[in-house]
Amino acid sequence: MSLAIKVYKAFKDNESKAKVLSEVVDELEKKIIPIEQISTKGDLEVTTLTLKKDIEEVRLTLKKDIEEVRLTLQKEIEEVRLTLKKDIEEVRLTLQKEIEIVRKEIKEVELTLKKEIEIVRKEIEEVKSGIIKSVTGLLLVQTGVIVTIITLLR
Repeated sequence: MSLAIKVYKAFKDNESKAKVLSEVVDELEKKIIPIEQISTKGDLEVTTLTLKKDIEEVRLTLKKDIEEVRLTLQKEIEEVRLTLKKDIEEVRLTLQKEIEIVRKEIKEVELTLKKEIEIVRKEIEEVKSGIIKSVTGLLLVQTGVIVTIITLLR
């Protein structure tokens, strides 16, 4: 039996007071939390211990997961480092080979240019010699003409 009914029966000799009091008690009963729903200190302690246990389990799991990820990342970083080192060495060797090829080509061009320069020098010497011979011949002819003119004029 609810408290509102008990109050109504207790004050039934005064109907209006009984009705008001029973309504007030009824409203209070609606607002009061049932005793089964109220947590006791023991309930709170059990819940606290359960939560602490759960938090510790999560902490340990996260710590384990973090360590696994760290180890995995370290392994992957080392693999990448080794791959990059290998790739860099391959590129270095390829570049060395290409540099040697270019050096050989430069030496070949240098030798070809030296030969061509020698040929041009010889040609210049031949042209120079030819010009000297021609000028010498012209000078002799001019001298002969001048001597002939002088002889004729006398």
